[in-house]
Amino acid sequence: MILLFFMFINCTILTTLGSFVTLCGQRQLNNQLPWSPKHSVCDFCHHPLSWWQLIPILGFIIQRGRCHWCDARISAFFPISELTVILVTVKTFSSSWSHNLIFTIVILTLLYLSTTDFISQVIYPVALIGLFPLLLVLPRQSFSIGKLMVELVIMGLFLFGLQHITKGLGTGDIEFILVTDLIGGWELTTQIILIGCLLTLIPALIKRNSKLPLIPGLALGFILRLLFCSY
Repeated sequence: MILLFFMFINCTILTTLGSFVTLCGQRQLNNQLPWSPKHSVCDFCHHPLSWWQLIPILGFIIQRGRCHWCDARISAFFPISELTVILVTVKTFSSSWSHNLIFTIVILTLLYLSTTDFISQVIYPVALIGLFPLLLVLPRQSFSIGKLMVELVIMGLFLFGLQHITKGLGTGDIEFILVTDLIGGWELTTQIILIGCLLTLIPALIKRNSKLPLIPGLALGFILRLLFCSY
């Protein structure tokens, strides 16, 4: 019972932090500070948002997916992200505070990367540092610096070659994939790429003439793989 209580508290805190992280991503893209301007506003009519509109998930449901002030459609990316944070928190929660802290950092990092890529199709490479705490909980069967470097070089050359040929793979996507390989190895990475591409294929079939961001799909693939791997 006590563990369930702390899980609820952790979910509440993480969802709130997740909402704040998406805000930080949006404001950084606009060259703004996380705390300035003071109030969040609608992206379309720029009307200051009321407190109830900012409640994670519920604010979206209450408004029926549209701005209360101008009736503009709110992207489902944000409530889906907040719901994902809750689901991952419930699945990965444990009695170890260090374990929970590691997954908190990783989840929020993936959310931040997905937000900036979803909005402007760019990522800030320094944010990838937030994925490295996973090295403490994801076991690698063998570790050899030489083998790892060869693996990274081969994968890097392949990805940059693919980028040059297709013009569809971004540099940020490649950086994300290489960091994933560094953390979890090529088997985990290929699984994440496969899941991410399949997830991105669905909206791609709907918006055929639009260039879609890959990081949200890769991040979700990353999360799904974490949920079903042993650590």
